[in-house]
Parts: sequence; C-alpha cells; structure tokens
Amino acid sequence: EVAGPEITVPIKDNSRIADVLQDVHKRLEPLMEKELLTKVLRNSRIVLNGVYAPDESEINPGDVLTIISPAAGG
Repeated sequence: EVAGPEITVPIKDNSRIADVLQDVHKRLEPLMEKELLTKVLRNSRIVLNGVYAPDESEINPGDVLTIISPAAGG
C-alpha cells in the first residue's frame, strides 16, 4: 500500500541510505522549497525492506526504501 507518490532512483552498489536520500532530494527539489524539503527528509522515518533503518544502513539494488514524512506519522 502506498500512501503517497512513488519515485524511482538508481541504487549503486555499496550505497548507504544517506546517499539515496541525497538523490531523492535532488529529484524533489524542483517541486518543493529547498529548506522545507531538507527539513522533511531529515525528520522522516526510513524503512528499508519493511524495517526501520538508520541513514548509515547499506542499501542494494532491488531493495525497497520507504520514506515516511513527519506529516504522515514518521
């Protein structure tokens, strides 16, 4: 079940969630004020393959990353 928009970003081998969040930030920046976007992503909960995960966690191609914004209960 998806509560919001989905975007697909390329995942490189040996990436960390923080790397992916930077890519997401770049993709969403044209759609949202930069400071607000930074705040939302910084305060969001991150779920990696169904489990809450810190930004330092490794992510691999094929993994599913869900960003739950503070407004959605993150």
